[in-house]
Amino acid sequence: MFQFYVRRRATAIAAGLLATAMLLGCGKKEDTPARPPASGTPPPAMTPAAPPAAPAAATEGTASIAGKVTFTGAAPVVATMDMNADPVCAGMHTGPVGGGDAIVAADGGLKNVIVYVQSGASSNFSAPEAAVVLDQKGCVFEPHVVALQVGQTLKFVNSDTTTHNVHTLSDLNRAFNTSMPIPNMEIEKTFDDVEIFKIKCDVHPWMSSWVGVFDNPFFAVTDADGSFELAGLPAGTYTVVAVHEKYGEKPTEVTVGDGEAGTADFAYGG
Repeated sequence: MFQFYVRRRATAIAAGLLATAMLLGCGKKEDTPARPPASGTPPPAMTPAAPPAAPAAATEGTASIAGKVTFTGAAPVVATMDMNADPVCAGMHTGPVGGGDAIVAADGGLKNVIVYVQSGASSNFSAPEAAVVLDQKGCVFEPHVVALQVGQTLKFVNSDTTTHNVHTLSDLNRAFNTSMPIPNMEIEKTFDDVEIFKIKCDVHPWMSSWVGVFDNPFFAVTDADGSFELAGLPAGTYTVVAVHEKYGEKPTEVTVGDGEAGTADFAYGG
């Protein structure tokens, strides 16, 4: 009997609440939003922002600049590296190992010179996907000089069975000092700013290398005979600069038209 009473009373209460809610709902008026005050000047139309320009392709131009970097006078004596501090390093070589800072060919060509377009080219280029590799092999950085674009990967490799470390002496890019104690160990880095800087190994003080980072793809490192080529340039006037770690930098200006091959030669003296 108690349960039936509770159910009847609960049903009656619920019915009363529902009727009250319906009456209140029918009597309620919708709020009318206030109109903004009239204005004599309509609001300015929103102009969508222009999308950023797509990065240009490195081969969009048909001009090129080629040349040779030479050393005049008596060729400098190449210093040898004393690796006796680490028997593992010394045991990898049967004779003296020369440094890479002043390698001059028989005809005077100077190796390991960075040549790049300093001004006149766009900086709106996407970084290549392929990594540039800087190996530590035979307790020497190989190659001695590398160049890459902003945002491009530089892969450091330890191909030796001894501990190395990579210590960058950069000013604009964030410097790092990373140990590489494991054979075949690899680390990858990218750089955000245009800069040429030195890299060294604190474990082996004779080990050093140079890295050039640029905001366009128009750069090269001279080969054994001192030659270089900057291809894919649009027509224009360019400031081309040669930079050597020991002998400094030399600029020159070159103008090329579509399909033309310009020339830029540089000479360093002893």
